[in-house]
Formats: sequence, structure tokens, C-alpha cells
Amino acid sequence: MKNMWINIFSGYVRVKFEGTYPELFVNRCIEKKLMIWDIKQSGEKTYICSILLEDAKRLRSVCRESGCKITFLERKGAPFIFRKMLIRNGFVIGTAIFVAVLFILANMVWNIEIEGASASMEHEILQKVDELGIKRGKLQFQLPPPEVIQEKISDQVPDATWIGVTLRGTTYHFQVVEKELAEREPAEAPGHLVASRKAVIHHLFVENGNAVVEENQVVEKGDRLVTGLIGKEGKEERVAAKGEVFGEIWYKSHVTMPLERDFEVLTGEYDQHHILTLGGWDLPVWGWSDSEFSTSKQEAYTRPFRIFNYTLPIAYKNVTNYETNVGTKTYTEEEGVAAAIEKGRAEILERFSNKAEIIGEKVLHQQVQNGKVNVSIHYRIIDDISRKQPIIQGD
Repeated sequence: MKNMWINIFSGYVRVKFEGTYPELFVNRCIEKKLMIWDIKQSGEKTYICSILLEDAKRLRSVCRESGCKITFLERKGAPFIFRKMLIRNGFVIGTAIFVAVLFILANMVWNIEIEGASASMEHEILQKVDELGIKRGKLQFQLPPPEVIQEKISDQVPDATWIGVTLRGTTYHFQVVEKELAEREPAEAPGHLVASRKAVIHHLFVENGNAVVEENQVVEKGDRLVTGLIGKEGKEERVAAKGEVFGEIWYKSHVTMPLERDFEVLTGEYDQHHILTLGGWDLPVWGWSDSEFSTSKQEAYTRPFRIFNYTLPIAYKNVTNYETNVGTKTYTEEEGVAAAIEKGRAEILERFSNKAEIIGEKVLHQQVQNGKVNVSIHYRIIDDISRKQPIIQGD
């Protein structure tokens, strides 16, 4: 029957009924709306069927009307199982304690393994791991997922190229790849240093080769800055020119900045929800009500339960909602120009090397239009303008 699992929870009995007219017994059960199913013939005038436990008390009147005799054969379902458990409560309690202890022990951290790290780095990683609360005897579902641990440990150990974190049963395994010292670079081919863009020479430092420019000299893109030919004319020796030539570069930028901007900040209030996930179904354990925050930022992680190397279809989910406030800030024209200058400074430095420095800036034009401030800015930038150029035959 489709509702068989409901009958198991409510309980039912197997009944044998016999008499001259056993069909009448079945008809009377149907008339009185007694649930009867799984009817099987066991003799010429004897049948066996299943009846709900709650309907068993009403069988006596049916027997009188049909002239049949009934015998109860079996009792099945949750009520009878529960009664047996109460009778054997010592065994049940012991089994429950054993399963609970086994479950807890299988979801504890019992070992931490670090592979591929030197002794000093292993000691450093163990310290960082301990600060995160990962230690022997700690329950795994109280710890963040391995990918979160990997991200935090990698950020805190800069001397490692890569750190992988995996959970193997009750052991956290850390796979470490340390940074290797760079090998000595091979000897460079002879060459010059030439200008990568138009600029005014600001200052220069020549490590190898001869400078052919001086400070305050204007150079065009491709002009030679440091030659790789040294020695007397006709007896020059070819070397790899090496050094830094910093030039002053003029650059004009156009920046647009809205005078109204939305922003989001955390208020410090939060609520947590602890949930058990059973086969895809979420069962709240703590924090049943929905978040009352109108705007919030949610963080969630799920930790499956394991027994040794087997993952159970049960998981613990932690959901944290942080309350946020969203507002709009309106800037004056002066504040908008100042913000545009900061934005332009950040954008302009991305166009140059990490050695670039802004030594001067001037607002050429500013205009407010359609709720935005448009600013034209002139920058004076100092950057290394040198690039290598190999020496070719005929130089």
C-alpha cells in the first residue's frame, strides 16, 4: 500500500479470522470503515489480514455480526518497537551511548600532518593552525571548511608558494610547496638601454655601460640612453647595458565622478542559525525565525559528518546574517573634485611601472553635469623609461 509507512508508525496487527462466512467479516469491516489489507487465505475457511492497531478494539462487534472467530498473530509497528525498547532500556541506552561516542570520536581532530615543509616552516604552520583553533580533540563541525583554512593559512605564511588543506577522516593534511631561491640569471646578451616613451631626463643610475644622456635632456621614444659599447673608439667592447633612467612624463587625464554614491556598512548586529541537513532537507536546530534585518550580508558554510572515511548524509550548516545599512552620500563640488583627483591618481599609476611617482598635478578644467563632476587633470610623473635593445651588427 502507498500509506504502508504511515501504518508502520501508527502500528498494526496481523489477525487470523475463521468461520462459516469469512467474506462477511471482510464486508462488515468495510462497512464500519475499518482499514484492512494484505488479506491471504491460509485454509478453506481461514484468512489472515492486517488491521490498524487503533481499529483492533472494534473487531469484537464485527466478529459477533459475522460469526467469525479471530486470533491475533503478530504485532508490528513503532508502538510495539518502542515498548520493547522500554523493556530493554539498558541495552538501548548502552547502544545509543556507543553510537554517540563513536560518532563524536569519528568527527574529532586526532592528527595534523604537514608534508613538504622544512622544520622551521612546519613549526610556523603549526602555530598558525593552533591560532585558528585546529587542535587534537576539537570537533570538526566547529571548525571552518578546509578551503577557508587553506586561504587563511596561505595568507599568514608568505614564505610558502602554495599550501593545500585536505581532511582525511580525522586527520588534517597540509601539503606545502615552499618558495625556492631564484637561480642565478644567465649572462645577458650585449645591448643598449633606449627610451620607451618621450620624457625629460630627471635622474639616472648606470650600473653597466656608458650614459649618453644627462639630466633635463628631452628624449624621444627609441632614443639611446645608455650604450652597451665601452672602450676606445674602434676597440669597443660589447656589454649588456644595465641601469635605471628616470624621466619626467606629462600626462593628461579625464575623470568622471558621481556626486551621489551608495555605500553599505555593517552595523555590528548579527544572528546565527544552526541547521542539520538531512539528505538535502534543512532541519533548524537553533535560530528558527527568519532574519529580521531589512538588509544583511550572509555567510554560510556546511560541514558534513563523517565516520572515519565515510561521509554520512548528514551535515551541519552554520548561517550568519550580518545587518547592513545602505545609504546615499551626497558630495559637494569640491568634495567631488577631490575624490576625482584621488581616483585619477590611482588610475594613472596603473598605466606605469611600480616605480612610478606623481610629483605634480594640476586641475585644468572642472564641470558639473547630470549629477557628475568631470575633471581634466595634468600630471607630472617620474618613472623608469628605459628598455633593453640588443646590439645589432653595424652599431
